[in-house]
Amino acid sequence: MNKQRKIELQRAIKELEKPHAKDDLILSYSDFLKVRDYIRFYQFNPIVFDNLVKIANDNWSTNKRISRLSLLEKIKQYLHNILQETTRNYYFRSTKHNFQLSVETRKLLFSLFRKTFEERQYISRKQLDEAREICNNFLINLELTPTEEEWLCLHVSISEMILNRVLRYPKKSEVISNWVKTNFKNDLFRNRRPELISWIIDQEPTFEISQQTLIDDFEFLNQSDLQAIKNYDDEITANKIIEQELGDYFPKKTQYDFFEDTYHDDKVILSHPELKLTKRPYAVTIDTTKEYPAEIPHFEKMSEKFYRNLQIHQSITMIWAIAYSRLDNTLKCSLLKKYYSNETYRSMYKVSNKMKNMELLKWMVEQQ
Repeated sequence: MNKQRKIELQRAIKELEKPHAKDDLILSYSDFLKVRDYIRFYQFNPIVFDNLVKIANDNWSTNKRISRLSLLEKIKQYLHNILQETTRNYYFRSTKHNFQLSVETRKLLFSLFRKTFEERQYISRKQLDEAREICNNFLINLELTPTEEEWLCLHVSISEMILNRVLRYPKKSEVISNWVKTNFKNDLFRNRRPELISWIIDQEPTFEISQQTLIDDFEFLNQSDLQAIKNYDDEITANKIIEQELGDYFPKKTQYDFFEDTYHDDKVILSHPELKLTKRPYAVTIDTTKEYPAEIPHFEKMSEKFYRNLQIHQSITMIWAIAYSRLDNTLKCSLLKKYYSNETYRSMYKVSNKMKNMELLKWMVEQQ
């Protein structure tokens, strides 16, 4: 019988059966290979899941011929059986699955994430980004221990994934709040201001960001973008000079001329610079008169709008910071009311909906 057809048919059968996963379904990598194509259709069994995660960890640093990416993919698919009832929102998502996973299993899931950074030599470069993305998804809304929290805080500069796992951590954490206090004015994190504030609010609910800090953030991001644009322009100019003066010494891109039915050398092959601007936690006024591979802020108009609406910007920043915090909804509701106005209505409405805060929504109705 055709092997691929057999697998296809078996998948269809397992999907309909949704079989119970016996505790000893997967005890080794060879067991994993036997059910790899069907594991996602089995009912979730925490013991089977634990075994699967242990096998991935135990075999990661060996010289055995195993597919680490395949293990990660199947762990993700099997875990999906208990995640599918939740939404994809980082800050307001249900965390029911935490109750299904032991502390040890959560630590092992974190270990896999850590291995993709510290032991990346065991997986091919082509698979590394995907492996990190999968392991990153394991940790979304997953509560860890202070040991893992400390590792995350120490390595935020390595990857934005790690920074996200710190700032979007689902539970109050003394480790993370202390890290935020130390790095509150660190230039690297100025574009994540509402998230940073949320960790201060966890410990000091009445905390309010100063307008001067918001001004400092705004001006720093402006200077960063202006410098990035200048660097881009300089690289483009340098490429043109190289092409003009040294073009004969560089390989050229070969183009086909349809009308002459022949090939000819066209342009010198030079690496194209990348224009990467800062991500801001608010709407940016775009300069439509300039042509760049990214949307360029209209700095003059943006600055005029920012300073004219500084008080509103402060209130909206606080609304999102309170929403991102890990305070209970009752306290959030009380704190949010302070920042409600006609100008902040849209942000308040979005936050109330995401929080599913009926009390706050009803209070907003009364204000109309």
